[in-house]
Amino acid sequence: MNKITQTKKRAAILAGAQRVFVREGFEGTSMDAVAREAKVAKPTLYNHFRDKNALYVAVVEHSLTRVRSEIVPPEFRDMTATEGLKVITTRLARMFGRDDDVLRLCRICIGGFDRFPLATSTFMYNGPQRGNREVASMIALWAGRGELACDDHELAAQQLGELCKVGIFDPRLYGSREKASIDECHRIAAAAYQTFMARYGK
Repeated sequence: MNKITQTKKRAAILAGAQRVFVREGFEGTSMDAVAREAKVAKPTLYNHFRDKNALYVAVVEHSLTRVRSEIVPPEFRDMTATEGLKVITTRLARMFGRDDDVLRLCRICIGGFDRFPLATSTFMYNGPQRGNREVASMIALWAGRGELACDDHELAAQQLGELCKVGIFDPRLYGSREKASIDECHRIAAAAYQTFMARYGK
């Protein structure tokens, strides 16, 4: 099997596994179900991933890499703080308020922590922690240009993330409401931006 074919097979497995994990949860997912969903033979599946734990870790890493790339793309370095922060807050609020994949990954990690703690640590490292560091690097860049007055860049990034989830994420996480409307996400994003700039803007 050449590298292109292997890459396509791996992508198909990850996509299929994500659908099964989201639908069935960690405990309810079997390698048989993933093979059927991805339309690959079981030996092919095991050639790529030794067991369900390894497959789950790969799915989390793959899914959250996609999310991070959408929130803080490389072209942000050419934007001003005002421009970049407006985009970041909008994308964060829409992720927290409307992204079902992120929501379900959070629930799976919480529900499976006792049996598979690596699921939670993988999610935290590839999601909140790495995402926060990437936002912090942009805040540091803007502060270095004199556009923000901020010394603790990681704390500021954490605060920004929390502001973007107010009222729209925890209720979804714990099942008390459906996804937020786009208008509501934009309202939360605008308030997050204004609050953040009131504290750190110059």
